[in-house]
Amino acid sequence: MKTARITFRVASLLIGLALIYPAYAQNSTAVNPAEAKTEIKKATNLDWQYLSPLQQAVLASLESDWSSFTNASKTKWLKVANRYPTMSSAEQERLQSRMAAWAKLPQKDRRLARDNYLSSLQFPPEQKAAAWQAYQQLSEEEKQKLAQQEQSRKKTGAVTSPAIQTRQPLNSSNASSSSATIK
Repeated sequence: MKTARITFRVASLLIGLALIYPAYAQNSTAVNPAEAKTEIKKATNLDWQYLSPLQQAVLASLESDWSSFTNASKTKWLKVANRYPTMSSAEQERLQSRMAAWAKLPQKDRRLARDNYLSSLQFPPEQKAAAWQAYQQLSEEEKQKLAQQEQSRKKTGAVTSPAIQTRQPLNSSNASSSSATIK
């Protein structure tokens, strides 16, 4: 029973990710291979206009959001852009398509994808692979039913915080007696 619940939960996470992260048409920015072999200059200023032409080409799908990124995020993306020339063409295409898909996601869906990713970390890779395999063997009808169950289960409500517990005030007589015994 416990295994079935875990498998269902992993499958639900995978369905949630599949619903949020649909396959988008590839709009990858072509980068000239000759440019890819040139050394990428390191940006001292993280503003878009100070990035090298290669960095701008690699990160083109993120340009509209670039100014809203934190410096830490910009630095991470620049590290990705700096690794880009050493990637295989398949890895480059995959990176470009995923960046384009991520850039198209609304903030709400990005937050949900991050939450789903963090939730998925609690399961070992073997268990996720088994759940994915089981999901792949479902009929389209069963997949739709599972997706509908997941959507109805995830009706968002107001976020609540835990109740605040009041603490009893310290008894001043106890505080003075305990300090008197300490030498």
